[in-house]
Amino acid sequence: MRFVSKIVILILLALSSNRVRAETIEFSEEELATESVMPVFDKTVVVRERKVKTASRLEVGGGFGFNLAEPLYDQTVFNIVGAYHFDEINGMNLISMFLSSQLSSAGNDLKAGKGLAQGPGLPGSYDASRAPTAQNITFANYQFTAYYGKISVTKDFVMNLSLYGFGGLGMVKWTDTSKFGLDAGFGQKLYFSPNSAVRFDMLLAVYQGADPTDPKTSPGYLPAGGAPLGSSSFNTTTYFRPFMTFGYVYLF
Repeated sequence: MRFVSKIVILILLALSSNRVRAETIEFSEEELATESVMPVFDKTVVVRERKVKTASRLEVGGGFGFNLAEPLYDQTVFNIVGAYHFDEINGMNLISMFLSSQLSSAGNDLKAGKGLAQGPGLPGSYDASRAPTAQNITFANYQFTAYYGKISVTKDFVMNLSLYGFGGLGMVKWTDTSKFGLDAGFGQKLYFSPNSAVRFDMLLAVYQGADPTDPKTSPGYLPAGGAPLGSSSFNTTTYFRPFMTFGYVYLF
């Protein structure tokens, strides 16, 4: 009996020593799965490199735009632009805009007397075409390229773009005189190739000139049918004119 008891005790001890016990298993964070996956490119250098290089290059182009706050004359403007890039960030540009002296629809309505009181001593018509107008605005600006990047238009087509700001001074040519002016603005270029791009600009021009609504001579307004007047016949005012332009540029 003692022998049998010893055998049973040994069996029980063996079984108790082989019980499964819980253990803590640790993994490094690098081996754990994540919810996001970074894209894998065959040639990472091509993705990172700057395709359009502008340092020491000349840029010329032209286009059209609008004088957004002009009430009396046609808002359409045409422009030519030029720029020289000292490096990928700093450069200078030249912007010249040609303004229309034709009356807008509102200006033609005033010339025809629409909306104006009729009668003796009253401004039965108002002809802004008799006043001098700004014909050309040219600014020389410092240009700072703040951002260069790429956008994927389609799966297989990528466009390069740049954002820039500029500011400077220039000259405003009126019908019979010229005045100094200031401007500041920003723009964006979308490149079709390393040599060509479309350009969008928004700029604010500040300058002085004759105020067509404030003539010095009697009767104090511009009735239709009279001769054109010079700048000396009007009081001077300060113009704040926002311009929006679009155009094509080529880099040499």
